[in-house]
Amino acid sequence: MKYSKRCSRFLILNFLVIVFVFSSTLRSESKPEETKSLTVETNTEIVSDFLWRGNSFVGEAQSRRNGATYQSFTYAPALQPSVNVWSPEKKFQWSLFGNFQLTNRDDFDSDKRILQSRPGGVGPSYLGEETKFYDPYSQDPCVQSVHNRISTATESSDPCLGYSPNHGYGPKKEPNGNKRADGLFFSMSYHFDPSVWGEFAVGIWFYNTFQKTSSSLLSPATQKQNPTASGGPNNTFNANNTNAISRLMWHEYFVHWHLPFLKKFKPTISYYTQYSTENGGLMSGKNYLAFSGSYTFREEKFFRIMPHFNLGYAMGNNAVDNRHGIQDITTSTSFFFGDFFVKFAHIFRPDLYLWDTNNYYGYAGGDPNKAHWNRSSEDGKVTNPSRIYGAYNTSILNSIEQIDTGNSLRDSIVKTWLREAYTLQNIPVHLFYVSLGYAKTF
Repeated sequence: MKYSKRCSRFLILNFLVIVFVFSSTLRSESKPEETKSLTVETNTEIVSDFLWRGNSFVGEAQSRRNGATYQSFTYAPALQPSVNVWSPEKKFQWSLFGNFQLTNRDDFDSDKRILQSRPGGVGPSYLGEETKFYDPYSQDPCVQSVHNRISTATESSDPCLGYSPNHGYGPKKEPNGNKRADGLFFSMSYHFDPSVWGEFAVGIWFYNTFQKTSSSLLSPATQKQNPTASGGPNNTFNANNTNAISRLMWHEYFVHWHLPFLKKFKPTISYYTQYSTENGGLMSGKNYLAFSGSYTFREEKFFRIMPHFNLGYAMGNNAVDNRHGIQDITTSTSFFFGDFFVKFAHIFRPDLYLWDTNNYYGYAGGDPNKAHWNRSSEDGKVTNPSRIYGAYNTSILNSIEQIDTGNSLRDSIVKTWLREAYTLQNIPVHLFYVSLGYAKTF
């Protein structure tokens, strides 16, 4: 009996020792799980123009600012830093992107009127210009009076109580500096677990400029009016109004579908639906469908080459024109040297009727009463900024308007043909840009 008890104690003791040793071994062999950390991806580029989805956000606006012809390549450089932050499980993604223009940041006298009471106001482009051509609605009798006194060198009744150099009449700078395109983009998205159907991600992004911008022609009615705006009563909220509240802000909801095949080419279908209550609701309801892909040659090597492709289809280019078509076919090739890279990009805009609209390029001279100057929205032509402003252009356009052969119908046809032959240009089908950048992941 005593032996059996001793045996039992011995067996129990041995069992406890074995359990203790086994558990100790397990604890020693099982290493604590490493704590996952955030992944941060940074990218800094200097681009020759702010181009996105076929839109030239700065290059074409700079052409209007400087009175230059629209070109396929415009030098409007910008610094564009961005950062992506991934959660430890690579489920959540937060992104920031900034655009900061480097040249032509200050406002500029784009309409070249020698006498104005305020930016975007009426006024002659040269001494002796007839009032009906620069102030057809008699909006600013003060400017008319000053112009008459200077051009005729005679005294006359003056509703402005005399001309004074300090009175504020003269050339004015319109609110068109490239600094008005500076902005910040913020995005957040969630990535679902991969499946046999591929990988899906959903999210939302916002973009907001830091300053007021003249990009919008449909400004909200909360801004102050410009009673002497060129274009008459229909343009009192015009784009050259320095008091215009036309901050360019919009946001989109999106879905990304990374296809389950040919994964090394990263084929992706994306759908974006835009909603914006600002900008007069112009962009509200716009939809954009894209198919994209890329491939990296010599991946993980010091020198790498990465071509990228994006085909974008607009299902309603904006809430007013509501045109459908291929918005852009964008191709780019990046050459990496370690963390540094140089990128060359080409944008093809096959459906020009998406862009052949006053809601995109604006009215001739910013004047809605000259909307008929670009009569056709199907010919792929828009008003050339280099043929609108200044004494030389104005004198030619005024001479065309003065044609009178005694047949009003014939005169109208001749005037229209001459004016369009002089002022219109083809919309650039191809756009190009180049960038230099540095990318680093932490």
